Amino acid sequence: MTKVPGVIIKSKFKLPQATRRARRYTTYLNYIDRPETKARSHQFENYHDYMEDELKSSGLFTATQDRLSATEREQLREVFRRAQENGSILWQDVISFDEAWLQEVGVKENRYIDEQRLMQATRNATALMIEKEQMLHATWTAAIHYNTDNIHIHVATVETMQPRERGKRKPKTIEKMKVQVVHTLADRTREQEKLNAFIRDEVLAHKRNHSTESLSNRILHPELVRQYKKIQKQLPDDKRQWYYNMNGMHELRPSLNQLTDTYLTTFFEKEHSVFKQRLDTEVAFYERSYRSASQASTYRKTKEQDLYMRMGNAILSEMRESDKSFPKLAKNVASSPKQRIRSAFRSERIMQETLYRIGRHMNDEWDHIKNQRAFEQLEQEVQHER
Repeated sequence: MTKVPGVIIKSKFKLPQATRRARRYTTYLNYIDRPETKARSHQFENYHDYMEDELKSSGLFTATQDRLSATEREQLREVFRRAQENGSILWQDVISFDEAWLQEVGVKENRYIDEQRLMQATRNATALMIEKEQMLHATWTAAIHYNTDNIHIHVATVETMQPRERGKRKPKTIEKMKVQVVHTLADRTREQEKLNAFIRDEVLAHKRNHSTESLSNRILHPELVRQYKKIQKQLPDDKRQWYYNMNGMHELRPSLNQLTDTYLTTFFEKEHSVFKQRLDTEVAFYERSYRSASQASTYRKTKEQDLYMRMGNAILSEMRESDKSFPKLAKNVASSPKQRIRSAFRSERIMQETLYRIGRHMNDEWDHIKNQRAFEQLEQEVQHER
């Protein structure tokens, strides 16, 4: 695997100078717009009218326009000229791509480049930068260059009003610009939806519909029930703390995570293995895109933590419901015969309800076993007839 990041952003800025002020910023526009930086016409022969547009225009684009006419280019230069005269800083960003990475995400195919996606990625990243840095009166333009080994995009930004004195931007802003570029060019929505579907639509759905202390679990999976009861006995008295991320659950979180692991091994061993493989693929993609092991590790940790947190809350929710169904008897013995009789009737009612639920669950389990046996028998008969 190549060690070159999929996306690199390099940034610098220039302060307005007292001498030759009128030429400095417009000279940079001329630099990023020079003819030799543009793609040759044969690179776009499969795009409708794309070759004509490339030949007729300068290659500059903005937040709202893909191509500028000669008049619009001159108007833009005038905006930059006035911004410099007003004391604006000129911010210069270069977004560079590894071409193998562009091929992986489908932006580059042989000699053909999807410029629309590159322009949209630039717009998204620049809009985010302007928002994060609170540049209320910013104007920018950009151009895609093909004159080096790596395709890259030059972005020039100025402030037309109320210019700031400092040009340094927060490193986190530049990092978020890179993330925005990657997310725009590489749509990982489908892959991430598969990870989320395993957590929410399979594991959590199964947990909500199956009691941990069911008769079948007590018989077939006693270790699962044992871990569940052990946690239940250690819960804090304050039920408001019975949520995974609450401070009162700090010491019980490792036990909850262990119970989640046992649950996955018991009911979703194969599915969990596929989940981990998909997660490995996503982590590898992030490491490939940013060439940052820490960023990739953070993504893995976040996704795994999401699984443990949601399952932990589902388990604690079951415990809260169980606690409501089986209220603890008062510590003090009832002082009057009537209170003792009422307490006895209440205990009897709870016992009858419990027996009824267990009996109903046993019937459901038996029906399931009979249906499973019938299906297996039918399957054997079909195989025999073949």
